[in-house]
Amino acid sequence: MAAVKSIPSQVEGGAAMDMEPTFGMRKEMKHCGHVCYPSNLKGCCSCSDLRPVEDSYENYVDGEGYCKTAERDAYYCGVCNTKNYDKWVERVERELKKKQEEDAKKLAKEMERMRVEGEDREKARQLNEDEDQRVEYSNGDVYVGKLKDGARHGFGRMDYGDNEMDMLSYEGEWKDGCHEGEGIKRWIDEMWYRGSWKNGKMHGHGVCHQNEVDVMEGMFEEDEFCG
Repeated sequence: MAAVKSIPSQVEGGAAMDMEPTFGMRKEMKHCGHVCYPSNLKGCCSCSDLRPVEDSYENYVDGEGYCKTAERDAYYCGVCNTKNYDKWVERVERELKKKQEEDAKKLAKEMERMRVEGEDREKARQLNEDEDQRVEYSNGDVYVGKLKDGARHGFGRMDYGDNEMDMLSYEGEWKDGCHEGEGIKRWIDEMWYRGSWKNGKMHGHGVCHQNEVDVMEGMFEEDEFCG
């Protein structure tokens, strides 16, 4: 017998919508007044299912493809269709395990970043703070400017190596390793911001050039344009 792949989803307005489960088989009252599994849908499974009523519905069968052999409530949650309870618990456990693995990877990555930064700062502490210094960091960044206690402090320029934020350079004032004061930062695709910074974020008056059409000038607060 061919295996049937159960894809927990609901149909709203004729289009399939994945339900995002929370962790644990709890119940909640939906806007329709019915009890259902917690999800991103406002109504219960049945009330959110706006497909035309038919004798059977499409599902995927290994070796055969999509076939109209499923019942209407085949993909309802384990509260709305108790036959799906075990499948729903399996999905919740799978999502929980995935989240835990992702969180563990993020934590390990952050701890490694902090370790490397600590080593780089310790090396920079050995340099003369009275003169501009050139510091080559482990991640490929290169800084030329003033230092204080191993951190970028005063006026200086940073040329960034490979990074996830597509940053090219920052030239301006620093405080304890962060952009603070006046400075200009450049990204790829000719994006740049020139103006005030605070704690590493655009804060105060400045000009943000995204492209030749989108140019924002005015007040910024923690990287957000306020007008």
